[in-house]
Formats: sequence, structure tokens, C-alpha cells
Amino acid sequence: MADVKAPFRVVCAIDSHMTYGLVVLLGSLHRTSSRPFRVTVGYLEDSLPEADRDRVAKIAAGLGVPLDFLPLPHNPLFIAQGHISPTTFAKFLLADSISEPHLWIDADTVALPGWDSIQDSILTSDEREGLVVAERSSAGSSPTPGLPFNAGVLGWPKGTRRDWVTPLATMDNVDTQEQALFNELYADTARYVAEKFNTLTYRLERLDDNDLPFIIHYAGAHKPWHLPRRLAHFCVTARCPWAAWCEAESALMDELSLDPAGRTLRKMGDEARSSGTLRWRRDHSGVWLLRALAIMGPAAPIVVRFLRLLKQWVPRGTHPIH
Repeated sequence: MADVKAPFRVVCAIDSHMTYGLVVLLGSLHRTSSRPFRVTVGYLEDSLPEADRDRVAKIAAGLGVPLDFLPLPHNPLFIAQGHISPTTFAKFLLADSISEPHLWIDADTVALPGWDSIQDSILTSDEREGLVVAERSSAGSSPTPGLPFNAGVLGWPKGTRRDWVTPLATMDNVDTQEQALFNELYADTARYVAEKFNTLTYRLERLDDNDLPFIIHYAGAHKPWHLPRRLAHFCVTARCPWAAWCEAESALMDELSLDPAGRTLRKMGDEARSSGTLRWRRDHSGVWLLRALAIMGPAAPIVVRFLRLLKQWVPRGTHPIH
């Protein structure tokens, strides 16, 4: 078994649209961790400019989080699907590159106390199981029916990885291609842990402060960083699923307020409000709504109060309305 006192590796991959999500995640990992950890950030070449890498590194240094970057080659099999970029396939490349036990976390997540207890399951799992994943309960609806687990949080045991190139090259084009492939390769053998380690926000109406998840995953095209900051208090007071992210952002701002990295963080946050590409698709309706609220300025809180009366017509998961 690996030495649990050594820094455990946490891995993710981002492009330039996800840098702010990552730094808020880093802050939450740091603030709630009970064990030492280090972070490796993968990126597909040309998808994360040096300036963005420097800003992420500056925030990590301000937090005292050990962090390194790993460039990864593009592959024509890595496709974009709606709001999901080819970077989501980088988790296959990172797993191949890192044979030691490690934890993959999507950047559109936030960590809460208890997240690092998943290390115990990872360190005691083996190559035969192949993967540690959070179970997906049968309660509630899912946009990806028939998939036993979501690939946003993956615990990799020590060992070699299964061939993914051959099945990816021959599989039909399906929604959430990377999710489907992970389930095809690992669902039957994986070690399952509680859904609290990867709680998807579309399966969560509000936060129960007496029984919080360990990792909240903000799946979908609209992200918490798209929410105008003046509206965050609506989320926090209503304990909507985005409240945990808003609180993590606020805590990170406070922690770095006197550090030179604080100015970088504030600039990144301002840029993130309008990040991403707007598309005329149903799954982007929440992004359009949040962008409109940002344009409304001081009138936005009034509009939010009105929309709450009509929330059944508002894109689900678009907080603070839900």
C-alpha cells in the first residue's frame, strides 16, 4: 500500500474556458483537506495558453498547493459534443501517463469536508477492479440513462490501464461519448463508493447542511461562475446546490485578499462571468439566461424574484431561481 502520509495526487484537465473553475476547486480542496495532496493539471496542446497556466500556477502558489502541468497530444478521436470539449478525453491520456494511485476530478466541481476519504478506497483497490467510481442512485432523472456511473470523479488504483483507443475508434457516436466508453470499460468491475463523492447538481434540489456531499459536480453548460456575483446571496440563503460553490469562491477570495494572487483571482472571476461559447441549443438555455441577468445589472434581483414564481419554466439547475 502507498504511504498515505505522502502527498496524494489529484489530477484534472482544463482548457482556457475552465481556468476559473479549477482555481475555485483548488481552493476548496485545500481548505477542506485532511491529508496532504498535490495536483497535476493536464491540457491538450494549444488549448491552454502559457498566460493561463501562469495564472493558475500563481493561485496555487498563493494557496501553497503543489501543482504541475502535463501537456498532452491531440487525438482526432477526441470530439466536441455540445458544451463538452475534447479536453474531457484527456483523462484517458492522464491515466495512461500516471500509473500510481490518483484521483481524477472534473474542474466543474467543488470539494467539501470528507472528499479525501476516497483515498482509502483507491489505495486498497487493485488493477483487476480498474477504477473507483461513485454510484449513481436510481432516484431522480438522468440525462444519461443506462450509465451506472458518471466519469466526473474517478479513482485510479496502481497499475496499467485498459485499452481505450481501440474501442473508441470503433464505437458509434453517442451522447457523452467519453462517459459511455468509461462505463463500457469499467462498469462491471469497478469498486463503487457513495454518490456523495460525485453528487450531480441536476439530482440535488437543495443542500442539507447536516448531510452535505463530499464533491458536488456542476454538470451542464451553465456553471456557477456564470452567475453574476450580485445574485450569489440568493443561492446561499436558499441553500441551492450552487451555494457551496459560491461559498468556496468567497472563501478563496478572502484567503488571497492580501496576497498578490488575489488581484489575479478577481480578474479571472470577472472574465469567467462571460466565458464559454453561446449556442442555440436547449442545453445552453441556462447560459443564455445567466448572460441576460448579467446584462440587466441592478435590475437582475427584481427579475430573479419574478422568475421564481415561474420557475417551472426556467431551465432546471439554473440557480438562484431554482
